[in-house]
Amino acid sequence: MAGCFTQDPFGAAGNDGAAAAARRPWTPPPGTDHTPNYRFVAAPDFLNQDVGDLRRLPRWHRGDPNSWTPQLQRYIRAFLDDIAATDPGSVLVAGDLVEGRWGRDDTGSGIFGPVRTEAQQVAAVRRAARFYYSTYVQRFAERGLTLHAALGDHDIGDNDWGDENSWTAFKRRHLDVFKQMYASYLTRTPAGKPRYTDRPFGTPFANTAYAVKLSPDVLLVSLDEFNRRDGDVHLEVTGGQLAWLRRTLERAQANRVPWVIVQGHNPVLWPVREVSSSGGHLEGGEDSPLWRTMARYGVDLYLDGEVHATSMRQADGVTQVSTGGLLYRGEATYLAATVYDDRLDLDVRRLPGEQDGGKLWQTTGLRTRAETRVTGRDTVRLGSMTLLADGTAVNQTGLLQEYTAPLE
Repeated sequence: MAGCFTQDPFGAAGNDGAAAAARRPWTPPPGTDHTPNYRFVAAPDFLNQDVGDLRRLPRWHRGDPNSWTPQLQRYIRAFLDDIAATDPGSVLVAGDLVEGRWGRDDTGSGIFGPVRTEAQQVAAVRRAARFYYSTYVQRFAERGLTLHAALGDHDIGDNDWGDENSWTAFKRRHLDVFKQMYASYLTRTPAGKPRYTDRPFGTPFANTAYAVKLSPDVLLVSLDEFNRRDGDVHLEVTGGQLAWLRRTLERAQANRVPWVIVQGHNPVLWPVREVSSSGGHLEGGEDSPLWRTMARYGVDLYLDGEVHATSMRQADGVTQVSTGGLLYRGEATYLAATVYDDRLDLDVRRLPGEQDGGKLWQTTGLRTRAETRVTGRDTVRLGSMTLLADGTAVNQTGLLQEYTAPLE
């Protein structure tokens, strides 16, 4: 892959001794087999918009707004083509596939139907979800890319979900509708059958959390970190989903699965770098039941999105990599991972773009950028590291140097 290396603009973080050890060159021992076992890419939040050509819809008429521009289309195409060129076995997207603020029509377009009553709002959510999710998954299918997604806050209407106003309360009341529509395209087949056999049956998360072997050596567990209780939606993994996770990780440990990766939308270790983010992170952080469970059963890597920036942190033998970048800001970013018997090589890459033009139509009106364009064919390397089987992170460079928040 062509590209140039960019130093971490935020500077290396962590104590001096740990940073020096991380920078010390590491090479595999003589005789090591350098044949990759598997490759995957992680690209959370890269779209985070409703992008699709509404002219295909029967309710669209000449003169109506559109949530699509040729510039965005070219950038999306270039970004996914760049990912496809790495020949990954799968692409992981830890949430925020869409803008998702559906059930509204702030400009009175009528494109997804009337929204005067609550029943009409729910119908509009379903219509918008069908259109934007089908468009999203088609982009991967036409390149032969296998997509494994996790639920993000935008996929359930975007935060908040409390009683602040009628809109936030509507999203909470109909959380199941948002999750059902997400599942229809991301965790179910076109025929409506479950795509994943290993999932938390008998829980509210049975259609939005799952585990799947990416290869004989790599297990992926994908979580739904949005739990409705106490008149709100909490960022947590508890109850039946947590019990299922424990059983899944116990089984992987007993079967000596070499690499276990968990993906969820929200960072657990906090703080991390943030760009244009509401800063959602798992309640309880390092002391949360989720983190304690991952540490107990030897999870190697926790991948998350939400913050639209890259940071690597470690605790209790688990490595967290928050990554992703917003395409509409000209910062579409992905993490390329190569799996070997004894290590994971991680490499963060950005396909640069530039912001231009007005704003894009969404159901809540004109938002984000409509004409951001790709500025070249070469990716920029933002950082790299190697994760050894014992959890040691070596050869850390750029944004994959272990991060500690700057002092106030």
